[in-house]
Amino acid sequence: MDASLPNPVAAASLLGREPPSLAGWYADPPARGVAEALHASAEQALQARLRAAEPGFQLRVLQLVCDFWLAEVITLQYRRLLDAAADARELALLELVHGQLLVSCKYRQAQQHLERGFALAVPLLDAADYFHLVRRHELLGYLCMSDKPSQPRSLDALLAEAAVIRRLQQGTGRQHYCAHLDTVG
Repeated sequence: MDASLPNPVAAASLLGREPPSLAGWYADPPARGVAEALHASAEQALQARLRAAEPGFQLRVLQLVCDFWLAEVITLQYRRLLDAAADARELALLELVHGQLLVSCKYRQAQQHLERGFALAVPLLDAADYFHLVRRHELLGYLCMSDKPSQPRSLDALLAEAAVIRRLQQGTGRQHYCAHLDTVG
């Protein structure tokens, strides 16, 4: 990974004890050293929580994020977390984060995870977070996805690219499907 990429402040928030925001973005690509340090911190915190018989699901999600950026295959880890999720909030977090990781590299499968995570999160979101996610996911839907990964991008870069694509499509008369016309007009 490029060392000039932004520090994953949002991903580091998964180290905390408070439930993470379901409207957060946890997939900005970090420098390799940052991902390694976050993984080690997550492992230490997880061991401490296990000794105290406290939940550690969000720490396992952080490990999944770090492993993704450290070029580990996360398929089995993701499936284990699907089985380990204790409630809809944990499952929503996992699906949203997995979708974010995939969309950061423009993997075609990203959208299904974002949609599933959003559907699970809806009853748990306040109005502002709901509309924030709807708008973000609608804009990310303009990205050209592929079965082959592209260079990982930050959320800001992805949104800027998607906005350009949307603007270009508006000029050609092409219409992008919007699933939330009832709420975002």
